[in-house]
Amino acid sequence: MMILVIWVVALTTTIPWALFFDLVVIFNDSPDVKICIEVWPEYLNGSLYFLIANLLFCYILPMILISMCYILIWIKVCKRHIPSDSKDAQMERMQQKSKVKVVKMLVVVVILFVLSWLPLYLIFARLKFGGEMSAWEDELLPMAAPVAQWLGSSNSCINPILYAFFNNKYRRGFAAILKSRKCCGTLRYYDTVVRANSSSTSLRKSSYYTTHHNNNNRRQLSQDTNVSYISDNTSV
Repeated sequence: MMILVIWVVALTTTIPWALFFDLVVIFNDSPDVKICIEVWPEYLNGSLYFLIANLLFCYILPMILISMCYILIWIKVCKRHIPSDSKDAQMERMQQKSKVKVVKMLVVVVILFVLSWLPLYLIFARLKFGGEMSAWEDELLPMAAPVAQWLGSSNSCINPILYAFFNNKYRRGFAAILKSRKCCGTLRYYDTVVRANSSSTSLRKSSYYTTHHNNNNRRQLSQDTNVSYISDNTSV
């Protein structure tokens, strides 16, 4: 349902671009040269549409929603505790390190979203609300616009790279799916990643409890030996 809503909103906001773009003669001395630009009817305001539909719904509102969702995730992560029978300093440090890594990833995702789309929307805002352009702006715009467009589009593929950079399990799972040579590498993923993670977790837990169990046995054995020694000496 969420994917369907996203597609409907995306198609709705871009329909005016398909309707009101047309080839227009710009240079009177070159009537054969036409440029595709916006030609809005008199009863519609293209600048107002850009302000509401594009700048508000496609940049400002998503930025606010992403920030709010990631703040809620951060709060949930900070409140989360791994259940265990006893507190272990090493486990606490590992848990805290994992939380810090998640928070860093969330902050980087939000910052990259803002910075990726900012140049393009600044250019659009300058064209819509800035009035006549100066000579140096006319020279800079053909070079800056493609770069800004590339930065905005690159945000769609940068999140998986960030997840792989910050998450070792994500990297192992992605590598396992690629090695399976299938569109759905579920079985290979569970065989190579999930079981490995379960084994390592079980090994840590078993090592932890074995160590504590052996320590308890040694203390108990020491106490039993002392009791036997005292009993032998007193001939009880």
